Amino acid sequence: MSLPRSLALPLSTAALALTASAAPNELTNVRWSGESVALDDLRDAADEEALAAISEHLARYDEWMRGTEDVVSLSEDLRVILIAGDERTSKKRMKLVEKTLEAFDGLMAPPDRSGNDEDFVIAEWGVGDHVPDAQPVVLIEVEDQDRYLSLVEGIGSQAPHLATWARTAAGLPGFAEEQVHAAAWQSAPDGYELGDVWRPENELVNRLARLLLHRSYGPQPTWLRVAVAWRVEMEVMDSIYCFPYRAGFVGIAEHGGWESELKSAFKRRTDVPVGIDEFARWERNEWDEESAQIAWGIVEYLARHEAEALPAIAEEFRVRYKAGYRTTHADGTWTTNPGFQVPMDAQREVLVAATSEDVLEQATEFFRKGKRYKPKRRR
Repeated sequence: MSLPRSLALPLSTAALALTASAAPNELTNVRWSGESVALDDLRDAADEEALAAISEHLARYDEWMRGTEDVVSLSEDLRVILIAGDERTSKKRMKLVEKTLEAFDGLMAPPDRSGNDEDFVIAEWGVGDHVPDAQPVVLIEVEDQDRYLSLVEGIGSQAPHLATWARTAAGLPGFAEEQVHAAAWQSAPDGYELGDVWRPENELVNRLARLLLHRSYGPQPTWLRVAVAWRVEMEVMDSIYCFPYRAGFVGIAEHGGWESELKSAFKRRTDVPVGIDEFARWERNEWDEESAQIAWGIVEYLARHEAEALPAIAEEFRVRYKAGYRTTHADGTWTTNPGFQVPMDAQREVLVAATSEDVLEQATEFFRKGKRYKPKRRR
């Protein structure tokens, strides 16, 4: 996996030192392709920038891993760094990582950006423009709450803008945080019935899918980001157990998707198609039951009947988000608007451009008929 030099992140002094000398936490070796290898041995599989990015990410967890038996494994394409407590767990989880990568690529493979002449403003970690496909994703499974809390505290101490996030994440059983390109979850958190309520395998798949979407396409509307992860989770695990932002009871039927609920909700709604506001209104870090169900349905419709449109939609959202996120002034200076979201009318415009003018009407028909739905013939 070689990163285009135009998209590679500048390396910190720490990362350069890591590639030149010792790896973090005395990690001379990591597991790759089922074997223990030195990072230097991967130079045929990745360029200097990619290896430095891996080293820099590992360095962030150096102190937290020190003195443990944690196993660090890399996916075949080096997109994913997995940290697990023992070798047996690492092997099992890495199989899921590879299946998730395959499912994600089948659904959301990014466009060919070779020759891309975009300009990027890169500042410190978590600040600046998103650079597509440049960073590895870190996954961490921890066995108990104390270790999880020490992980979150360590991340929060590394940059001032992460302190508030860390306080919130400490009260959760896991996180998937785009600012740090990382996700973590507890194997069996207190208060969650293992198997019936909490499945660490599903947590891995869903959280990885969300981070992969961000890795390739940057910040996305909540409805697309979460529903794409559900689609991948269902394909890999044949169930949905990871519900971001949701607290409280989850019905048994919801683990298998919402097809019957949507059919019931829309069976009498023959004259008014679903509106963009009914799912694009979903705010980040909030749970909206109705929007969540419809978002699931929209992505299901697109995945089944307009599959080629999904990557195009995400890419256009990426471009529009970038344009709204940063304003460059006449004197060359620039300011950012971190709270920017692609407006709902613009989201509808993107959906229509990637599919057809009647995309929401067709999606509504899909809601009513489910598997009996037949796509409209296009001339």
